[in-house]
Amino acid sequence: MSSSPDIPPFSSLPLIKPGPPYNAWGLYGPDDELGRLNLITPEAIKRGKDTITEGIAINLNLPMSFMPVHPSRKGLSHEIKCSGHSNDDEVSFNTQSSTQWDGFRHYPYQNYPEKGQYRFYGGMTLEEASDKSVIKHGIHNFIRKPITSQAHLLDIPLYLSRHSLPPLDPHSNRSSIDHSTLLACAEEFGVHILPGDILVVRTGWTEGTIDLSKAKREELRGREVNGSCGVAHSEEVLRWHWEKRIAAVVSDCPAYESWPSLSPLSNHQVFLGGWGMPIGELFDLRELAQKCEELGRWTFFFTSMVLNVVGGIASPPNAQAIL
Repeated sequence: MSSSPDIPPFSSLPLIKPGPPYNAWGLYGPDDELGRLNLITPEAIKRGKDTITEGIAINLNLPMSFMPVHPSRKGLSHEIKCSGHSNDDEVSFNTQSSTQWDGFRHYPYQNYPEKGQYRFYGGMTLEEASDKSVIKHGIHNFIRKPITSQAHLLDIPLYLSRHSLPPLDPHSNRSSIDHSTLLACAEEFGVHILPGDILVVRTGWTEGTIDLSKAKREELRGREVNGSCGVAHSEEVLRWHWEKRIAAVVSDCPAYESWPSLSPLSNHQVFLGGWGMPIGELFDLRELAQKCEELGRWTFFFTSMVLNVVGGIASPPNAQAIL
Protein backbone atom coordinates (compact mmCIF):
# COMPACT_ATOMS: atom_id res chain seq x y z
CA MET A 1 0.00 0.00 0.00
CA SER A 2 1.27 3.48 -0.80
CA SER A 3 -0.32 5.23 2.15
CA SER A 4 -0.84 4.32 5.77
CA PRO A 5 -4.40 3.12 6.48
CA ASP A 6 -6.51 4.26 9.36
CA ILE A 7 -5.62 2.21 12.42
CA PRO A 8 -8.55 1.08 14.57
CA PRO A 9 -8.35 1.48 18.35
CA PHE A 10 -6.65 -1.22 20.38
CA SER A 11 -10.00 -2.01 21.96
CA SER A 12 -11.26 -3.27 18.58
CA LEU A 13 -8.74 -6.13 18.53
CA PRO A 14 -8.96 -8.92 17.54
CA LEU A 15 -10.16 -7.83 14.10
CA ILE A 16 -10.96 -11.39 13.01
CA LYS A 17 -13.51 -12.83 15.40
CA PRO A 18 -13.32 -15.58 16.39
CA GLY A 19 -9.57 -15.40 16.07
CA PRO A 20 -6.38 -15.39 18.12
CA PRO A 21 -5.94 -12.63 20.71
CA TYR A 22 -5.19 -9.09 19.48
CA ASN A 23 -4.92 -10.14 15.82
CA ALA A 24 -5.10 -7.43 13.14
CA TRP A 25 -5.62 -9.82 10.25
CA GLY A 26 -7.19 -8.20 7.21
CA LEU A 27 -6.42 -4.63 8.27
CA TYR A 28 -4.33 -3.99 5.16
CA GLY A 29 -6.38 -6.18 2.85
CA PRO A 30 -6.82 -9.94 2.39
CA ASP A 31 -3.58 -10.40 0.44
CA ASP A 32 -1.31 -8.25 2.61
CA GLU A 33 2.26 -9.47 3.18
CA LEU A 34 3.75 -6.30 4.70
CA GLY A 35 1.93 -5.98 8.02
CA ARG A 36 3.06 -2.96 10.00
CA LEU A 37 5.56 -2.05 7.29
CA ASN A 38 2.55 -0.52 5.56
CA LEU A 39 2.96 2.29 8.10
CA ILE A 40 6.31 3.32 6.58
CA THR A 41 5.11 5.97 4.16
CA PRO A 42 7.22 8.32 2.04
CA GLU A 43 6.53 10.94 4.71
CA ALA A 44 7.97 8.67 7.41
CA ILE A 45 11.11 8.06 5.35
CA LYS A 46 11.59 11.77 4.64
CA ARG A 47 11.06 12.51 8.32
CA GLY A 48 13.86 10.10 9.10
CA LYS A 49 16.11 11.65 6.46
CA ASP A 50 15.62 15.05 8.06
CA THR A 51 17.18 13.78 11.32
CA ILE A 52 20.58 13.49 9.59
CA THR A 53 22.57 16.48 10.82
CA GLU A 54 26.04 15.10 11.64
CA GLY A 55 26.71 12.84 8.67
CA ILE A 56 27.64 9.94 10.98
CA ALA A 57 26.84 6.36 9.90
CA ILE A 58 26.91 3.65 12.59
CA ASN A 59 26.95 -0.12 12.10
CA LEU A 60 24.22 -2.02 13.99
CA ASN A 61 25.28 -5.59 13.15
CA LEU A 62 27.24 -8.03 15.28
CA PRO A 63 29.84 -10.11 13.41
CA MET A 64 28.32 -13.02 11.51
CA SER A 65 30.71 -15.21 13.52
CA PHE A 66 28.97 -14.28 16.78
CA MET A 67 28.27 -17.42 18.81
CA PRO A 68 24.60 -18.34 18.26
CA VAL A 69 22.43 -17.97 21.36
CA HIS A 70 20.49 -21.13 20.53
CA PRO A 71 22.68 -24.26 20.37
CA SER A 72 20.52 -25.73 17.59
CA ARG A 73 21.33 -22.85 15.24
CA LYS A 74 24.32 -23.23 12.98
CA GLY A 75 26.99 -20.56 13.27
CA LEU A 76 28.99 -19.09 10.43
CA SER A 77 31.02 -21.37 8.18
CA HIS A 78 33.37 -19.42 5.91
CA GLU A 79 35.69 -20.91 3.32
CA ILE A 80 38.02 -19.20 0.84
CA LYS A 81 38.27 -20.87 -2.55
CA CYS A 82 41.54 -20.12 -4.35
CA SER A 83 41.66 -20.89 -8.07
CA GLY A 84 45.38 -20.15 -8.31
CA HIS A 85 44.95 -16.65 -9.72
CA SER A 86 41.94 -15.29 -7.79
CA ASN A 87 39.77 -15.97 -4.76
CA ASP A 88 36.09 -16.65 -4.08
CA ASP A 89 34.53 -17.40 -0.76
CA GLU A 90 31.56 -19.45 0.42
CA VAL A 91 29.51 -18.84 3.56
CA SER A 92 26.84 -20.88 5.31
CA PHE A 93 24.91 -19.91 8.44
CA ASN A 94 21.54 -19.95 10.17
CA THR A 95 19.83 -16.64 9.42
CA GLN A 96 19.12 -16.25 13.14
CA SER A 97 22.62 -17.04 14.39
CA SER A 98 23.64 -13.38 14.80
CA THR A 99 21.91 -10.01 14.35
CA GLN A 100 18.59 -10.73 12.68
CA TRP A 101 15.10 -9.78 11.60
CA ASP A 102 12.38 -12.28 12.47
CA GLY A 103 10.02 -12.58 9.51
CA PHE A 104 6.33 -13.41 9.59
CA ARG A 105 6.89 -17.15 9.04
CA HIS A 106 9.14 -17.52 12.08
CA TYR A 107 6.88 -17.60 15.14
CA PRO A 108 3.10 -18.17 15.19
CA TYR A 109 0.30 -18.12 17.68
CA GLN A 110 0.84 -21.22 19.81
CA ASN A 111 -1.88 -23.82 20.34
CA TYR A 112 -4.43 -22.02 18.18
CA PRO A 113 -7.17 -22.77 17.18
CA GLU A 114 -6.59 -25.73 19.47
CA LYS A 115 -3.74 -27.39 21.32
CA GLY A 116 -1.01 -28.57 18.98
CA GLN A 117 -2.01 -26.22 16.17
CA TYR A 118 -0.40 -22.95 15.10
CA ARG A 119 -1.31 -19.89 13.07
CA PHE A 120 1.08 -17.38 11.52
CA TYR A 121 0.23 -13.89 10.24
CA GLY A 122 -3.02 -13.81 8.31
CA GLY A 123 -3.93 -17.34 9.42
CA MET A 124 -1.12 -19.20 7.62
CA THR A 125 -0.74 -22.74 8.96
CA LEU A 126 2.47 -24.36 10.16
CA GLU A 127 2.33 -26.73 7.19
CA GLU A 128 2.17 -23.79 4.76
CA ALA A 129 4.89 -21.80 6.54
CA SER A 130 7.21 -24.82 6.54
CA ASP A 131 6.69 -25.59 2.83
CA LYS A 132 9.60 -24.25 0.78
CA SER A 133 7.39 -24.05 -2.31
CA VAL A 134 5.11 -21.56 -0.53
CA ILE A 135 6.60 -18.07 -0.71
CA LYS A 136 3.81 -16.05 0.91
CA HIS A 137 4.98 -13.97 3.89
CA GLY A 138 8.62 -14.66 3.02
CA ILE A 139 11.43 -12.37 4.11
CA HIS A 140 11.76 -11.10 0.52
CA ASN A 141 8.84 -8.80 1.26
CA PHE A 142 11.24 -6.76 3.41
CA ILE A 143 13.08 -6.05 0.14
CA ARG A 144 9.88 -4.92 -1.53
CA LYS A 145 9.28 -2.62 1.45
CA PRO A 146 12.69 -1.95 3.05
CA ILE A 147 12.70 -1.24 6.78
CA THR A 148 13.88 2.34 6.44
CA SER A 149 12.41 5.15 8.53
CA GLN A 150 12.89 7.46 11.48
CA ALA A 151 13.98 5.53 14.56
CA HIS A 152 14.36 6.17 18.28
CA LEU A 153 16.71 4.64 20.83
CA LEU A 154 15.41 3.94 24.33
CA ASP A 155 18.65 3.41 26.25
CA ILE A 156 17.33 1.55 29.30
CA PRO A 157 20.72 1.03 31.07
CA LEU A 158 21.44 4.76 30.79
CA TYR A 159 18.00 5.65 32.13
CA LEU A 160 18.30 3.23 35.06
CA SER A 161 21.80 4.48 35.89
CA ARG A 162 20.71 8.12 35.87
CA HIS A 163 17.99 7.33 38.40
CA SER A 164 20.10 4.99 40.57
CA LEU A 165 17.79 2.08 39.74
CA PRO A 166 18.92 -1.56 39.66
CA PRO A 167 20.35 -2.65 36.30
CA LEU A 168 18.75 -5.35 34.20
CA ASP A 169 20.08 -8.88 34.56
CA PRO A 170 20.97 -9.78 30.96
CA HIS A 171 20.41 -13.49 31.45
CA SER A 172 17.15 -13.59 33.40
CA ASN A 173 13.67 -13.57 31.90
CA ARG A 174 12.44 -12.10 35.18
CA SER A 175 14.40 -8.94 34.43
CA SER A 176 11.98 -7.04 32.22
CA ILE A 177 11.20 -3.52 31.04
CA ASP A 178 7.65 -2.61 31.97
CA HIS A 179 5.28 -0.12 30.38
CA SER A 180 6.03 2.68 32.83
CA THR A 181 9.79 2.38 32.23
CA LEU A 182 9.31 2.57 28.45
CA LEU A 183 7.25 5.75 28.86
CA ALA A 184 9.62 7.34 31.37
CA CYS A 185 12.67 6.57 29.24
CA ALA A 186 11.04 8.03 26.12
CA GLU A 187 10.14 11.19 28.01
CA GLU A 188 13.61 11.57 29.51
CA PHE A 189 15.31 11.29 26.11
CA GLY A 190 12.84 13.55 24.31
CA VAL A 191 11.57 10.74 22.10
CA HIS A 192 8.34 11.43 20.20
CA ILE A 193 7.21 8.35 18.30
CA LEU A 194 5.23 8.97 15.12
CA PRO A 195 3.39 6.52 12.82
CA GLY A 196 5.80 4.38 10.83
CA ASP A 197 8.74 4.94 13.18
CA ILE A 198 11.05 2.17 14.38
CA LEU A 199 11.59 1.59 18.10
CA VAL A 200 15.07 0.50 19.22
CA VAL A 201 15.42 -0.70 22.83
CA ARG A 202 18.85 -1.18 24.40
CA THR A 203 19.03 -3.55 27.37
CA GLY A 204 22.80 -3.94 27.74
CA TRP A 205 22.59 -7.64 26.86
CA THR A 206 25.47 -7.38 24.38
CA GLU A 207 27.90 -5.99 26.95
CA GLY A 208 26.63 -8.48 29.54
CA THR A 209 27.35 -11.37 27.19
CA ILE A 210 30.16 -10.55 24.79
CA ASP A 211 32.57 -9.72 27.63
CA LEU A 212 32.08 -13.14 29.23
CA SER A 213 34.64 -15.88 28.75
CA LYS A 214 33.95 -18.39 26.01
CA ALA A 215 33.42 -21.06 28.67
CA LYS A 216 30.81 -18.95 30.46
CA ARG A 217 28.99 -18.22 27.22
CA GLU A 218 28.95 -21.93 26.41
CA GLU A 219 27.55 -22.57 29.88
CA LEU A 220 24.73 -20.08 29.30
CA ARG A 221 23.89 -21.66 25.94
CA GLY A 222 23.67 -25.06 27.59
CA ARG A 223 21.19 -24.06 30.27
CA GLU A 224 17.82 -25.79 30.10
CA VAL A 225 16.17 -22.36 30.12
CA ASN A 226 18.38 -19.94 28.18
CA GLY A 227 16.77 -16.82 29.63
CA SER A 228 17.31 -13.19 28.73
CA CYS A 229 16.04 -9.78 29.73
CA GLY A 230 13.79 -7.70 27.51
CA VAL A 231 10.50 -5.85 27.21
CA ALA A 232 7.75 -7.16 29.49
CA HIS A 233 4.59 -8.78 28.23
CA SER A 234 1.41 -7.03 29.35
CA GLU A 235 -1.71 -5.62 27.77
CA GLU A 236 -0.37 -2.14 28.55
CA VAL A 237 2.81 -2.86 26.59
CA LEU A 238 0.84 -4.26 23.64
CA ARG A 239 -1.55 -1.30 23.67
CA TRP A 240 1.33 1.20 23.69
CA HIS A 241 3.09 -0.43 20.73
CA TRP A 242 -0.20 -0.57 18.81
CA GLU A 243 -1.31 2.98 19.52
CA LYS A 244 2.13 4.44 18.76
CA ARG A 245 1.81 2.86 15.28
CA ILE A 246 5.36 1.52 15.49
CA ALA A 247 6.37 -0.20 12.24
CA ALA A 248 9.11 -2.48 13.63
CA VAL A 249 10.91 -3.12 16.90
CA VAL A 250 14.61 -3.74 17.54
CA SER A 251 16.72 -4.65 20.56
CA ASP A 252 20.15 -5.93 21.51
CA CYS A 253 18.78 -8.96 23.36
CA PRO A 254 17.79 -12.33 21.87
CA ALA A 255 14.02 -11.81 21.68
CA TYR A 256 13.16 -8.10 22.18
CA GLU A 257 10.91 -9.29 25.01
CA SER A 258 12.13 -11.07 28.12
CA TRP A 259 12.44 -14.72 27.16
CA PRO A 260 11.15 -17.33 27.70
CA SER A 261 7.91 -15.42 28.11
CA LEU A 262 6.32 -15.66 31.53
CA SER A 263 2.92 -15.44 29.80
CA PRO A 264 1.34 -18.15 27.62
CA LEU A 265 0.74 -15.36 25.10
CA SER A 266 4.13 -13.88 24.25
CA ASN A 267 4.76 -10.58 22.46
CA HIS A 268 6.28 -12.66 19.64
CA GLN A 269 2.92 -14.26 18.95
CA VAL A 270 1.09 -10.94 18.78
CA PHE A 271 3.78 -8.87 17.02
CA LEU A 272 4.66 -11.44 14.34
CA GLY A 273 1.57 -13.63 14.13
CA GLY A 274 -1.05 -11.02 14.93
CA TRP A 275 0.18 -7.71 13.52
CA GLY A 276 2.92 -8.56 11.06
CA MET A 277 5.45 -6.40 12.93
CA PRO A 278 9.10 -7.35 12.31
CA ILE A 279 11.22 -8.04 15.39
CA GLY A 280 14.92 -7.20 15.27
CA GLU A 281 17.14 -9.12 17.68
CA LEU A 282 20.79 -9.14 18.76
CA PHE A 283 21.49 -5.73 17.21
CA ASP A 284 24.79 -4.13 18.20
CA LEU A 285 23.70 -0.88 19.85
CA ARG A 286 26.91 -0.05 21.73
CA GLU A 287 28.34 2.59 19.42
CA LEU A 288 24.90 4.06 18.72
CA ALA A 289 24.19 4.45 22.44
CA GLN A 290 27.56 6.12 23.01
CA LYS A 291 27.06 8.57 20.15
CA CYS A 292 23.47 9.38 21.12
CA GLU A 293 24.54 10.18 24.68
CA GLU A 294 27.42 12.29 23.38
CA LEU A 295 25.10 14.28 21.08
CA GLY A 296 22.21 14.40 23.55
CA ARG A 297 19.72 13.10 20.98
CA TRP A 298 18.18 9.68 20.54
CA THR A 299 16.36 9.99 17.20
CA PHE A 300 18.03 9.05 13.91
CA PHE A 301 17.59 7.64 10.41
CA PHE A 302 17.48 3.84 10.24
CA THR A 303 18.13 1.74 7.14
CA SER A 304 18.08 -2.01 6.59
CA MET A 305 18.22 -4.27 3.54
CA VAL A 306 17.70 -7.98 4.13
CA LEU A 307 18.90 -10.93 2.07
CA ASN A 308 16.65 -11.30 -0.96
CA VAL A 309 15.73 -14.92 -0.26
CA VAL A 310 12.29 -15.59 -1.69
CA GLY A 311 10.18 -17.34 0.93
CA GLY A 312 12.85 -16.90 3.62
CA ILE A 313 12.08 -17.08 7.33
CA ALA A 314 14.57 -14.55 8.73
CA SER A 315 17.61 -12.53 7.66
CA PRO A 316 20.63 -10.58 8.80
CA PRO A 317 19.47 -6.94 8.69
CA ASN A 318 22.49 -5.19 7.15
CA ALA A 319 21.35 -2.24 9.26
CA GLN A 320 22.82 1.15 10.04
CA ALA A 321 21.89 4.27 11.95
CA ILE A 322 22.66 7.65 10.41
CA LEU A 323 22.80 10.77 12.57
